[in-house]
Amino acid sequence: MKSYKYILLIIILVNSNIGFAQTEDATSTIKIAGRYNHSGIELRFFPDKKQILDKGLQSGFVIERTANGTSNFTEIAQTKPLSNPEWEALIASKSNIEEQQDIELAYDFLQDIGTSQNEGISFEEGISNLKEEKAKEDFQFMVFVLTAIKNKEVAEGLGLGYIDTTAKQGESYTYRVRLAEKSNIYEVESIPETISATKNGVDYSNKVYTKVGDTELSFLWIENDKLSGYYAERLDENGNFIRLNEAPIYNLRGKEYTGEKRSGFHEDSLINYKTYTYRFIGQNAFGEEKEFAKVTAMPKDLTPPQQPFLKEPKNTKPDVVEVTWEMPNQLAPDFKGFAISRGENNKGEFQILHKGLLPKTARKFEDYTFVRGKTNYYLVQAIDTANNVSSSFPIAVTLIDTIPPKKPEFISGKMDSLGIVKLKVKQNTESDLMGYRLFRSNSNEHEFSAIKEDFKSLDSLEQRLKEIYNDTVTLRSLTPYVYYRAKALDFNFNESEFSDILKVKRLDTIPPTAPVFKNVLVKPNEVTLEFALSESKDVSTHELYRTTDLNSPWKMLATIDNSTKTFTDTAVEQGTKYFYSLRAKDDGGLFSEYALPVFGKPYDNGVREPVREISAKKEEENAVLTWQYETSDDVLFVIYKHNAKGQFVQHANTKSLNFKESAEKDAVYAIKVFTTDGGQSKLSKEVSIK
Repeated sequence: MKSYKYILLIIILVNSNIGFAQTEDATSTIKIAGRYNHSGIELRFFPDKKQILDKGLQSGFVIERTANGTSNFTEIAQTKPLSNPEWEALIASKSNIEEQQDIELAYDFLQDIGTSQNEGISFEEGISNLKEEKAKEDFQFMVFVLTAIKNKEVAEGLGLGYIDTTAKQGESYTYRVRLAEKSNIYEVESIPETISATKNGVDYSNKVYTKVGDTELSFLWIENDKLSGYYAERLDENGNFIRLNEAPIYNLRGKEYTGEKRSGFHEDSLINYKTYTYRFIGQNAFGEEKEFAKVTAMPKDLTPPQQPFLKEPKNTKPDVVEVTWEMPNQLAPDFKGFAISRGENNKGEFQILHKGLLPKTARKFEDYTFVRGKTNYYLVQAIDTANNVSSSFPIAVTLIDTIPPKKPEFISGKMDSLGIVKLKVKQNTESDLMGYRLFRSNSNEHEFSAIKEDFKSLDSLEQRLKEIYNDTVTLRSLTPYVYYRAKALDFNFNESEFSDILKVKRLDTIPPTAPVFKNVLVKPNEVTLEFALSESKDVSTHELYRTTDLNSPWKMLATIDNSTKTFTDTAVEQGTKYFYSLRAKDDGGLFSEYALPVFGKPYDNGVREPVREISAKKEEENAVLTWQYETSDDVLFVIYKHNAKGQFVQHANTKSLNFKESAEKDAVYAIKVFTTDGGQSKLSKEVSIK
């Protein structure tokens, strides 16, 4: 039974430090929980480290007690796990699958004490192997302890529980637990626990906070030390509570976590404005389920109505702006009406233009109060009966206008060594300014050609025009200057006169700017690079390089065009570190500097191929299994076989490509591949012996 069956758990790791630590405290503690019942004082105890637990399960635990507050502890009992026949009898006595799995898991853990899958640690990979081994042990220990808390018979079967039947009612006793044999590694401290032999009930009540959503409810509570392993239940139409999560919720945190310990539960697909009643249950240290809260809550409608589509407002008459909009043909049943607003910009304050809501049938509104000489933005909002609101995009109206803007002015113009010209334009002050149109010529006596337009949209979120405009010209020219002019336009396309001419001198050439890597994404069989290409305008292409040693020359891997932002390298091997660099090449053949190198190392995800061509046949009185696979010293084949319940359990293992044993009628087999580096395959297809 070496399969480590998983308990039905929901595990959330918060700042978990499960794994290998470079330095670990050489002390360990054994803590005790206890209570008084009709049989006496019932105890549970758990070491905080797997090695101490293993030692105790092998040699046993000694329970000591003192009474009346004295410090004279005397031994009252020793506990040890059940024998193998007792375990097997206990497992066989269980008809409940979950209880049977809990007991089998504890038995498997007990059987594995002292064994290790690590067959040797190399110098190069020693730390990695130790980390994997430590993580595996910590996970087993975690699952094991949760199982022992959950199941009373598991705790007592492992010798981690005891009932002091000699305790007298009304008295107080202090208990401590130690190992029967000392540990050679850890200094073990037993934490004393004082327990009164009185039948006082434990108060498990705890406040649960509720967050209301649209057809959903979320619950949150601050944990206390009395409970773990939480369940949520909801009252159904018949007055019965139904359990909503089959697996208990466990929140496991690392030792260094000092924040507030919280747990929660979420349920969706509920009916709005319907009242729901929940109760929340946790497990105590003795595997009992205890209700700690009951909550009533109601989800609410938080979904806004359909969004209006606002058409461009029209200045239809000198004193009227007509606002029209569209809505889907089928409105929601809770739709209420519309509100029309106006503002001076598209993300500022808007004022409603009418009293009350417009009816749900309205699709037009006339505004007689707009402000001439300023920008007028309009907004249509839809409201439902729950006062949820959805808004159209704000759109400005173009007012009737025949007056052009003033001619624009250049502040400066400068060309860099790449032929990129930066032009700075003084901003016009007209409120209806739409933007600029730029013109260029190689001579102040030639006709100027339009090269660029920069217009802001009435619907744009960006309401300020640029001050800096870029232009790119060739440096291979006999003319030493480039000449520029500009015109300003308003939203009615009234055009200003030309600006004065700006003369910009050409400069010498320099290599392009270097590209930059932004991110490296690594998968088992590929490395994906994300980069920002050179910003130089005359770049014709980029060249990507790769090496496995920064002291070796770069080898070109690929040519990258100027529209590509990512590259995926699939010609890689797992475990190899690859370094990458990138440089730009301009249309004059000049190269940029190399980009700062980055690296990626494809990793092994642990998934191995299953065996192939598995077959089973009967030869004389033997069952013979054969299969195909690439064998090596690192590969182990584990044979699984149906037990009496038709379940696959581990049966045998081999490094060969065949297996033989005495034949059993209707025996069913399957094979799983394990490798020494922690990899494993899926279970193969089933084969059987008739």
